[in-house]
Amino acid sequence: MTQTAKIIDKMRRGVQNVAYGNPLYQKILASGDAPTKLHFTPSDLWPGDAQAGMGILSAQASMFDHDGPAPSTAMRHAARTLRNLRAVGTDAARTASIKLIDGWIRTFDSWHETEWAPGVLGARIAAWIGFYDFYAPEALPDFTPRLAASLHRQWKHLARTVPPSLTGIEGINAVRGLIYGGLNFPDGDKALGLACDLLQRQIAAEILPDGGHISRNPSAQLHMLRHLVDIRAVFELANIRLPESIGMALGAMIPALKLFRHGDGGLALFHGANEETPLLIDAVLTQASTRGRVLRRLTDAGYERLTAGRSALIVDTAAPPPRAYGRDGHAGLHSFEFSSGRERIIVNCGGAPEGGNGAWRAACAATAAHSTITVADTNACDVGDDGGITGTARASAQRFEEGGMHGIEMTHDGYMHRFGLLHHRILRLSSDGETLAGRDILQGRDGRAFALRWHLHPGVQASLSQGEQTVLLRTASGAGWRLRVEGRPVVIESSIYCGGPTPRRTVQIKTTGMTGVGDTVVTWSLSRERKG
Repeated sequence: MTQTAKIIDKMRRGVQNVAYGNPLYQKILASGDAPTKLHFTPSDLWPGDAQAGMGILSAQASMFDHDGPAPSTAMRHAARTLRNLRAVGTDAARTASIKLIDGWIRTFDSWHETEWAPGVLGARIAAWIGFYDFYAPEALPDFTPRLAASLHRQWKHLARTVPPSLTGIEGINAVRGLIYGGLNFPDGDKALGLACDLLQRQIAAEILPDGGHISRNPSAQLHMLRHLVDIRAVFELANIRLPESIGMALGAMIPALKLFRHGDGGLALFHGANEETPLLIDAVLTQASTRGRVLRRLTDAGYERLTAGRSALIVDTAAPPPRAYGRDGHAGLHSFEFSSGRERIIVNCGGAPEGGNGAWRAACAATAAHSTITVADTNACDVGDDGGITGTARASAQRFEEGGMHGIEMTHDGYMHRFGLLHHRILRLSSDGETLAGRDILQGRDGRAFALRWHLHPGVQASLSQGEQTVLLRTASGAGWRLRVEGRPVVIESSIYCGGPTPRRTVQIKTTGMTGVGDTVVTWSLSRERKG
């Protein structure tokens, strides 16, 4: 964030504190007849994690002190917390849900800068209403009136203050809060109209013609689609006609989501994404109930997918996302992931773990955290100190077929301005899926240091052989693969894998060199070992 942006943000926060943090505003929100119950409580559609729910229960003693619920950030991710407790399904889980909600009401029921931010606020409103039928049976008689009154105040604030420029998951969460509250409280029609307008504007701005999300983040693709499914289900339950643009977006986003799936059911790791839970992805595709084939390419979003035999190659072929949507963007131009069957082999490092600081996010966004080429230890486009894309680059790609192999040829100019170099990459996948051939070319000035990396999934073991130009890879199932680099030594170095909630140690294969006069070419191949 620039110094000017920091000053503007500080001024904005000061105005908010004056406008919303005073007792008079709280009285305005509480004015009128407060509702005493909820009458529209659609059930949340998505699976939870019972093990994580048991973890919440086991930590309950530290959450609550003798004077009642202590301040807790569990409701910052209200849907996930309640979903995991619902997966446990016991009376104790219901009671814990009530205590967490009650603790939030006692601590944050007046305006709070973070807890009342539009996206957080909207997600919490939708979650408290969406899980009401789960936890309400264990509630005491006085709980529901306090819950309804608190939800009403939160919803009134959201309807008064939601900005027209919210984007991504934050934006659609705010819309969901307006909808869920609007179907429960008096004078909700105006909020429903506002929600539909905001949602249709967001879809027009963010969902590309090929169904990809403008952020180019597979996780954002999944969760945007999930929330649209939620909204469609709520509209159907309320007998409200779904705007045509929402239905069209659902139909387009499903095939795009399928492009990102590996054989293990999870998502490829590009632009801040993580694997996600295959069970959730399956549930989203099932609930979407719109058939869609697996696409070979996303022309607008900038991805290509090659499949052959049991292998899948997923490649980032486009420029980084626009700055307005690049908060989670990565500088991994021309990076790829490769899997065989249910086993990932070549990967990217993934998005920063939840709660990771700016240094974590910047490290994961770096070009070096991706399976591609890096020049002079510099990112192919600028990355902010706390992560996210702040620079631009141009990229192009085309598919081809040659000698029984399907291929992708691509070029980007991310290193042209600083180093006078173009990166040209050609990837070919054999018809049986057992050979991936690569050719990386740096065109332009000589005397520039470069490094080419292949990050390995933690389930893959690597060992050097044959004069340090070949690496033997062994997957968890025992399958063998050989990565060969022609005429160049390779080394094995440590790496990190952030595909799930917890970072895991892994390794990367790397070869280095200097650009010479004319084209500098690195030719390599990844081939499955034949059983003799």
